[in-house]
Amino acid sequence: MLRRLLIPSVVLLVAAGLIYAGLFAVLYRVQWSGLPLVHGTNKALKWKGGNSYQKFREYDPDSSFQVVFLGSSHAYRGYDPRIFTRAGHSAFNLGTSAQSLMNSRVIAETFLNSANTDLLVLDMYEAAFEMDGLESTADLSQNITVDLAALRMCVSLRDPRGLNMLALRLAARNAPARYVDSTYVTAGYSLTTDSVKGRIHYVVGRPLAVEEEQLDHLEAIICFCREGGIPLVLVNHPYPEQSDRAKHEAFNVLLRERIGPHGVPYLDFAYDHGLPLDDRDHFYDHNHLNQAGVELFNPLLIERLRELGLLDPSGLPG
Repeated sequence: MLRRLLIPSVVLLVAAGLIYAGLFAVLYRVQWSGLPLVHGTNKALKWKGGNSYQKFREYDPDSSFQVVFLGSSHAYRGYDPRIFTRAGHSAFNLGTSAQSLMNSRVIAETFLNSANTDLLVLDMYEAAFEMDGLESTADLSQNITVDLAALRMCVSLRDPRGLNMLALRLAARNAPARYVDSTYVTAGYSLTTDSVKGRIHYVVGRPLAVEEEQLDHLEAIICFCREGGIPLVLVNHPYPEQSDRAKHEAFNVLLRERIGPHGVPYLDFAYDHGLPLDDRDHFYDHNHLNQAGVELFNPLLIERLRELGLLDPSGLPG
């Protein structure tokens, strides 16, 4: 009886797989305005290219960096490896757009070890904990250089769109990047010199909606670093004065409750930094630092990391 049910089920599964593969191949090969038609069927299917494509092809896991950064756009636009390098600390930024803690975990476990990373700086922007990782996985599934990492992210989503992302990665394997990030400079960093133009409506009063799973991934990163001998520090870069302080404080209460037992240092510069930052001159939108803000913040972060013994002060050029 079981065999009677099993054989038709396998046949049906194989047939469905073949039909899916054939349909996807047709939609990928048929062009509309110079682009594969499949991109019009699903907003979660992203093109190959941009900041993530450029940085993962520049990054060499066989190289050794004193500091590696991970996190969302706060990370890759807020921590300038060139400033750290000028201070005597080689650095690379592996932050990507909308990177959730799930994505950060896969990147860390795929690329980082005690031989190539002396210190991991993980950005703690609360919005990254409110994401399910779909947007980031859509980007990274096309641009990360390791197939297994893309597979892990797509499976971790537990979303059928992850299968489409993997199919697109396979179909576009030998295709060139379709675009570049014009703000990308080097070592994973994107530089933005623009400042706030016009008036910005700062949204306040929304409840904190942290995904419990993202907190679990954070704890997994902490354990990975501890077991792998990689020093870890959690950091929040400065926020505009007009942003939602109450929501950030609620996040801090939750975060400190979860990381407290692990003894991981947390440097929160959101509002307590003592820097002469202005919401218009040092930010280019409602939450991202521009280069003028980065150049004020990063030296302060280097100083604090040295005070904590996480960076060797002798790295400062003589």
